[in-house]
Amino acid sequence: MTPPSCWARERLAGALRLAAAAFALAPSSAFGDEAHRYRSEPGRFHVELPARSASVAEMEGSKFSITDNDVRHTAFAHGAEFAVEIHDIPRFAEFLLTSRYILDRTVEGMFEDIGARGLASVDVERHGAPAREVAFEIPERDVVGELLVVLADERLYLVTVRHPRSVEPPSTAARFFESFYFWRE
Repeated sequence: MTPPSCWARERLAGALRLAAAAFALAPSSAFGDEAHRYRSEPGRFHVELPARSASVAEMEGSKFSITDNDVRHTAFAHGAEFAVEIHDIPRFAEFLLTSRYILDRTVEGMFEDIGARGLASVDVERHGAPAREVAFEIPERDVVGELLVVLADERLYLVTVRHPRSVEPPSTAARFFESFYFWRE
């Protein structure tokens, strides 16, 4: 029996508080010598990656994308994929649609694109912008992950960490999410 969504939110919130506490107690070099601050001027964000190698690729064919300005920044380390995707939406969308609707459709579209389903989610705010934290799984690939979706004006940021279910979640995931910072034009 699936627990009510409020239980799932409470579990996710508890897990996120625990991860934040662990992050606060961790030494500042949680990524070790491989830590790399990755900055994208066109993407208007920076994040700490657990590896120096990051690839950047333009994306095509995303079901939830509206424009052609989609870019994915990816790094692989500790048995996991760390990624930041950027999707621009038309400026008028923020006036016609609620931020909750945009976040809902973004998560649904991503899940449809990768064959995932949500395990728990909670609405939050990130640097003054509406956001959502989501735990998910991709059953066909036996993969689990965490997602942070941020709506900053006409730009969507999808910050993800995913890894095989058989592998422990990387201890660097909390720092990756915490270090994500964006700025507006």
